[in-house]
Amino acid sequence: MTLLLQLLVNAVCNAAIYALLAIGFGLIYRSLRFFNIGFGAVYVIASYVVIALSETFGIPLFASIPLGIFAGILSSILIDRLVFSPLEGYGAPTGVLLVASLGVYIAIVNLIALIFGNEIKIITKGMEPSFTIGPIIVTRIQIAQILIGWTGAILFWLSIRKNTLVKAIWAMGIAPELVIALGLPYKRMRAIVFSLSALFAAAASIITTLDVGIDPHVGMGALLTGAVAVIVGGVNFYWGWVSGASLIALLQAIGVWLFSAKWNELITFGILIITLIFRPDGIFSPKRRAEER
Repeated sequence: MTLLLQLLVNAVCNAAIYALLAIGFGLIYRSLRFFNIGFGAVYVIASYVVIALSETFGIPLFASIPLGIFAGILSSILIDRLVFSPLEGYGAPTGVLLVASLGVYIAIVNLIALIFGNEIKIITKGMEPSFTIGPIIVTRIQIAQILIGWTGAILFWLSIRKNTLVKAIWAMGIAPELVIALGLPYKRMRAIVFSLSALFAAAASIITTLDVGIDPHVGMGALLTGAVAVIVGGVNFYWGWVSGASLIALLQAIGVWLFSAKWNELITFGILIITLIFRPDGIFSPKRRAEER
């Protein structure tokens, strides 16, 4: 029973990270309606910039982490400006954008592997300070993960409700053609979408790397976790993304308790398949009338 309680605490931490991934992926998927595999590359870039700055140049973490986040945001905007926007300008369908984003991911990941190698890189050395609550052990970085993840999710939800521009970005996913028809700043809104997506990706990446390290190929796993959380929760329902992330983390924890961590991928994609078969709109999405579908 102690193991189960510890795994459930770990699930709360993982849920916070998965929520950041879901929000980051969901922003582009919902607003621009294409599956951006390049999100996984942005995830990797942020942490490796922090590693390069701290290890190679000796810059303290309190300075290198913001620079890593900035690098992630900048790379996301550049990928859009240099690859996605020109393709959309030529009228490319979403399938072409998907293939292009895969090419971007492969190119960036292999470049990072060429420079840094394929082995796991760790930012912090030594034992992480921990706190004991009865039989439960919680590390300092896990507390940071919970605070950053859930605070980020709540703040973005508030911005959707209160900020006019973010409201417009959220509405863009429902009727994208109205953005241009109404004279709204489409390019600016698009840049904000990619910036916010990268912000959440970078935050999830760095706080994970501080805990367990990173290698160049983990971006695909992060991308797929965020994508599954969005689809399972409901593409058009924000709290569905967060709930989908929490459900994945919870079921993975139970899977580790009953079997082992080797079953995590099966659990994640098993949830996806079941959702697509029985509830394609998402498990947590509000039910719609037949004529609305």
